[in-house]
Amino acid sequence: MSIKSLVITLSAALLASGCVFGTTKQGAPVTGPTVNEQGFSLLTEAGIDEIIRTKRGRFDLRSGDLSKAAVGLENSDKEPMIGRPGGEEVTFTFLGPAAEETLITDSITFTTSNITNSVDNIVWFSAPANMDAAHAELRSGIYRWGFRPQDVERWINDSAKHETDKSTLGMGVGLAGLVVEVTARKKNGNEIYQYSIYLGGDYYTPKVQETIHATGKSH
Repeated sequence: MSIKSLVITLSAALLASGCVFGTTKQGAPVTGPTVNEQGFSLLTEAGIDEIIRTKRGRFDLRSGDLSKAAVGLENSDKEPMIGRPGGEEVTFTFLGPAAEETLITDSITFTTSNITNSVDNIVWFSAPANMDAAHAELRSGIYRWGFRPQDVERWINDSAKHETDKSTLGMGVGLAGLVVEVTARKKNGNEIYQYSIYLGGDYYTPKVQETIHATGKSH
């Protein structure tokens, strides 16, 4: 299975869970606001259409929370997926508790909760071109995302022994102050990384972040 096929398979699993692609039907122009009162992107049809058109999205995560109301989803059960694997890349900027984080991806998913009325996770995939690039990216996450070095090296060493493997390496607190988790998958010699930004006040207390730094877990 090629890297592209594997990413498409993983994205299909997200679709099956209720996520929707950020696409607009031809002949049906989308109207309405594209940003909220603070100037941050909305995840409404109009907002997603604008993100795809401009290839840019911007979100305020400084509190460690992102309410559904802040992205225009207060009366919606949708979990938007913007873009598609192998499609055009979009630049996303996240204002975190400590700094600004920018990432470029061809697809990203915002999972939501009707219980908290918030976005719970922001998920995207990375498919490096080869194993050297994959491991370089993963090691760069030690600094960028705060992953524990021992967790990264354990995956690199253990996965070398198998054609197929999967492991959640753990969480980190990144340079922007965002809590990020990475899951690594290997199939037929290719590695795919699934990154998840975790949102919700519980992840952003000093005690929990100390635990993440020490153990790679939130509890």
